Amino acid sequence: MHSLTKTFLYGLLIASVVSAMNVTSVLASEDSGNIVFNQMLKCLKLPADAPSAYNFMVVAVIKDGSADFLSINFRTPPSEWEKTAAPLIADAITQCEPYSSISGRTEFAVTRELVEAGSKN
Repeated sequence: MHSLTKTFLYGLLIASVVSAMNVTSVLASEDSGNIVFNQMLKCLKLPADAPSAYNFMVVAVIKDGSADFLSINFRTPPSEWEKTAAPLIADAITQCEPYSSISGRTEFAVTRELVEAGSKN
C-alpha cells in the first residue's frame, strides 16, 4: 500500500485545455517530466492487449525525491483498458522512486508511441 500522504486522482481532461506544449515537453531531453517518464518505464507493466492508441496525461509533484501527488488524466472517456492501466502507471511512478535530481510539478504524456520508443532504450 502507498503511504497516506500520496494522493492519486483520476480526471477527465478537456482536450481544449491541453496545449501541444504538454505533449511535446516529454521529448525535451532535460525536462523533469522526461526524467520521471524514463524512470517510470523501468517499473511499468501495462496490461496485455493494449489498444492501438492511448494517451494519458500525468501530473506528478515530486518532493524530497518521491511522488507527493499524482494525477492521471484522460483526454477522452477512458476505455476499460485505460481504466486498468492508469493505476499501474501511478504504481510504476511511485515504485521507481527516488527522483533525486528533480523537484516540483512535472507533466508528461504516456502514449503507446512513447512507451514503445522508451522501452527500446
